[in-house]
Amino acid sequence: MAYLSRAWSTPLSRFTNRHFASLVYSEEVCQAKTDKKPIVALESTIITHGMPYPKNLETAFQVEEVIREKGAIPATIAILKGQLTVGLSKTQLEYLAKAKGVIKASRRDMAPVMAKKMDGATTVAGTIIASELACIPVFVTGGIGGVHREGHNTMDVSADLTELGRSRTLVVCSGVKSILDIGRTLEYLETQGVTVYSFGDSQDFPAFYTTRSGFKAPYQASDATQAAKILYSSHKLQLSSGIVVAVPVPVEHAMDANKIEAAIKSALVDANKLGIQGKEVTPFLLAAVSKATGGESLAANIALIKNNARIGADIAVQFQKLRNAGDFDKDFNIGNTKTRKCKTDTKRQYHTCAETGGNSDVDNGDVLVVGGSNVDRTFRIIEGNVRQDGSTHPCKSEHCGGGVGRNIAEALWRMRNGRVRLLTTIGNDEDGNYLQNIAPGLILDGCVINNARTAKYAAVFDGKGECILGLGDMDIHDCISIDLVKKHLDKLKTAPLIVLDGNIPLSTMEYILKICNEYKKPVFFEPTDRRKAIKPLKGSFQISFASPNILELRAMANFINPHSKLDYQSEVEEICSLGAIVSNVVNHLIITRGSKGVITMKRLKDAPTQLQVRSYSGEIINTIENVSGAGDCFASGYLHGVFLGLEEDSLISFGFQAARDALLSKETVPRKFDISKDFEGIKCTETWIHSF
Repeated sequence: MAYLSRAWSTPLSRFTNRHFASLVYSEEVCQAKTDKKPIVALESTIITHGMPYPKNLETAFQVEEVIREKGAIPATIAILKGQLTVGLSKTQLEYLAKAKGVIKASRRDMAPVMAKKMDGATTVAGTIIASELACIPVFVTGGIGGVHREGHNTMDVSADLTELGRSRTLVVCSGVKSILDIGRTLEYLETQGVTVYSFGDSQDFPAFYTTRSGFKAPYQASDATQAAKILYSSHKLQLSSGIVVAVPVPVEHAMDANKIEAAIKSALVDANKLGIQGKEVTPFLLAAVSKATGGESLAANIALIKNNARIGADIAVQFQKLRNAGDFDKDFNIGNTKTRKCKTDTKRQYHTCAETGGNSDVDNGDVLVVGGSNVDRTFRIIEGNVRQDGSTHPCKSEHCGGGVGRNIAEALWRMRNGRVRLLTTIGNDEDGNYLQNIAPGLILDGCVINNARTAKYAAVFDGKGECILGLGDMDIHDCISIDLVKKHLDKLKTAPLIVLDGNIPLSTMEYILKICNEYKKPVFFEPTDRRKAIKPLKGSFQISFASPNILELRAMANFINPHSKLDYQSEVEEICSLGAIVSNVVNHLIITRGSKGVITMKRLKDAPTQLQVRSYSGEIINTIENVSGAGDCFASGYLHGVFLGLEEDSLISFGFQAARDALLSKETVPRKFDISKDFEGIKCTETWIHSF
C-alpha cells in the first residue's frame, strides 16, 4: 500500500474542534499579527442594531482610536458580502453604519449569511466565534446577552452564554444588559463554567447602565495586569470556557436605577403587545429605553463602551507581554521564525501572516504541507474465496480523498481551524474538483495542472479486510516542481512548520530542505514507503521530525551507514541501533509499530552519544472501518499537540487518538476529531538511555 497511509491500531477520546471559515484580515490586523502586537476584537451589531446613524459611526471610530491610543490594534468583525472580515477599514465601517437590512449574525446565522453572500453584523456570540478562528483572545463589547426576563418560562436565553461556555475568549463588558434577568444569567454562566469577575475596587456585578445590579461577581480583578494573568492561566490550563470581565459604567455617566427599571418595564409591555420575539427583542428594548430616557441611556452606552475599550486594550497589552515571555517549543523553533512578512492574495482577499513567537497554546501561522494528493478507491470483496482466474467477485466500492501529504494536511487543517496550506498537484478534472471541495481553501492556488490526470489509487481487499492488490496512477506527483514551490515561496518562508511526504521529486525536496535549513524552519518528514524514505538523506540537511516504520527506518539507516549491524536479538534492540544512526540527521524519531505502539528517540543535548528512548504501547481495535489514513492522522495529531506546547506523552496520545478516529471512519480522514488532553489510555510504558 505504497500510496495509502500505513495501517494503525490505536486509541482516541474527546476534543471538539471548530470547522474553519476563511477569514479576511485588514492590513492593520495582519501586520499586528506579524509583529506580535496585542489585538482587541470588537462586535458590529452595536453599529447596525445598537445605535442610530451617525452616532453609531462616530462611536465606532472613537472606540477604535481609544484602543490604538492604549497600544493595541482594534479588529471590528463583520460579514461583508458573505466574507467573514476581521478588521474593518473606515470605508467598510461607513458602509456598515448606513447599510439597511444587515442580518444580526449569531452562531446559527453565520453560515447562511456567508453562503448567500449577504451582510451580517456579528453579535457577541458571532464575534467570539470569529475571535477564536483569528486567535484574538480579548474581545470588548458594551454588554453581553443573557436570560431574558420570564426566560424560565419562554426559554429565551441568549446564544452569547453558551458561546462563552465553549470558547477561550475573554470578554470585557459592563455586565449584562439591564433589560435581562441578571440573577438567572449569572447562574447560567456558572453552569457553563464561565469565569466571571468584576473589574475595579468592588465585587458588585454591574447592570450596564448602572454600577450595581444587586448581585456579586464570584471573583474580582483590581487591574489589567491581574486580569491578563487570569486569562494567561486559563489558556495554560487549556480550559475550553471563556471569561467575563464586568466593568461598571463610569460613575459620572451612570443612570438612576429606578428610572431605567421603569423604562424597561414599559418597553417590555410594548414588545409583548407588538409580538416582538427572538433576536429582535434586544434592539427594540434598547431603542425604547433610549427614547424613554430622552437619549440619556444612549450617552451612557457610548461612555461605557469607550471605557471598556480602554480596559480591554490594557488587558490585551498585558496578556501579550505574558505571551511573548512564554516558552514555545524552543527546541524546534516553531513559532519563532525570523521572517516577518504579510502577503496579501488580492484574488482571494486572504491575508497570510507570519505570526512570530507567542505562547504555546496560540496558533502561529499557516503550516505548509508539500506532498501528494490522490483519490482513493477501495473494493471490498464480500466472498470468502478469491480466485484470480478472471472471475467476477461481488464487492462494495467506496472512494475518498487520499495521498499521504493531502491526508496529513486535511487532518491538521481540521484540528488547527484551517491554519494549514497544501502545495500539491491535481488535474483539471472531476477528481481534482472533488479533492478541492473536501477542504475548501486548503490547496494553494496554481496547483491545478491542465491536461493532466489527478492521481488515483485503487485497493482491493479480501473478505478479511487484507489488501490483496493495489494500483496507482501517480505520474502527476512529478509536477510538484521547484518552479511551483517558487510561486509560493512566501508561504514557505513564513510557515512555522513544513511537512514533507516522500512522494515529491527529489530535486524539489532538496530545494525545500535547503531553504528550511537556511531559515531554521522545523521540518516533519513522512517517508510514505522504504524506497522514498532515503530521499532527504541524500543532502546534508537536518530534519526536526520523522515518523518511519521499522522497514523505512532500516532503509534510512542502511543508506547512511551501509555497514551497520544486521543481526539483532530483538526488534527493540534493532530500532535503537538503527535510530542511533538516523539521529545524526533527524532530531526526533517517532518509529511507528502498528498495533505494538510507538517508540520515540532523541539525542541528549549534553551527551551526543546517548539517545533517550521511550516506548508507548498501542491498543488493538477489533472493529475497523478504514486503515488507509490512520498513520497520517497520527502524524497530524502529534503535530497538533506540538503547536499546543504539550509534553511528549500528550503528543503521542493526541496522535493515537487521531489515528483511532481514522480507523473508525469510513473516510481516510474523518470530518471530526475527538481528542482530549485528559485521555489516559496511552502512557509511556518504558524509558531508557541507549548508548552508542
